[in-house]
Amino acid sequence: MAVPRPVTPPAERALGVDVSHWNDFVDFRALSGAGATFAVVKISQGSQLRDGRRIQHANAARRAGLLTGGYHWCDPTHDPDRQVENFLRASEDVQLDFCAVDVEQYWLDWEEWANHNITRILPPAQISRCARLVSEGIARRTAKPTLIYTRTTFVQAYAAPMLDWLSGWDLWLAQYPYPRGKLSLDWQTLRRQHLPQMFAPALPAGAADWRMWQFSGDRFVLPGGGGQPLDLNWFNGSPNDLRAWCGLAAPANPPPQPSLEEMVRRLWAAHPDLHLEKSRQC
Repeated sequence: MAVPRPVTPPAERALGVDVSHWNDFVDFRALSGAGATFAVVKISQGSQLRDGRRIQHANAARRAGLLTGGYHWCDPTHDPDRQVENFLRASEDVQLDFCAVDVEQYWLDWEEWANHNITRILPPAQISRCARLVSEGIARRTAKPTLIYTRTTFVQAYAAPMLDWLSGWDLWLAQYPYPRGKLSLDWQTLRRQHLPQMFAPALPAGAADWRMWQFSGDRFVLPGGGGQPLDLNWFNGSPNDLRAWCGLAAPANPPPQPSLEEMVRRLWAAHPDLHLEKSRQC
């Protein structure tokens, strides 16, 4: 069972986004400048589908200096082994620091889902088994830290057997403490007025802690998001904690820039020929 970590105040938590092909254009440099430190990119879905913007998003996020994760949508109607292979093949052209498995599908028929008229629901044991096997396969084959993305209410309603094993995994939980509707604002206003008032998402029974929290839903339209709502996430720790979780060293602090006087002194000391020329002139 996961052991709770020391509490990180919200103001010190690493902030990030998650994106997919639904996000036509993302200015990751603008997000980095606004304080984002990581991005999670959709890589694949089921046993065949691959996100058409995965390479574009992942490479742009990395160029902007963001730690980059990749997630797979787990489809319980598809073979788990083939889903793992699909994720591995789809992520060959991108560099990932961590992985995630998105567990939220409870419907059997995608056409019913598209029509908002779901009548056929998958057995909870089938959802649980597929999620566990896909997660185990991706974690083992990539040797990367691997999260399970889900909602506590989803597990309770549609996949209760997951409670038998979910506490042993790092959790990326979705919970949105906001009213419906979009809100366009700048990053300063978001930080000053609109971060969650609740301290943490609700945990599934038996889970001791959470690793990431997707808290925004489709609420906020922010600079850098291309005019579309951005999914915002907190990592339960500082940016350096996030790097450590990914197995990366903390970035070295750049040496302080010397003053103009110090630069002149170093130049003078490094070129004794200048001294001699000046003494001749005197």
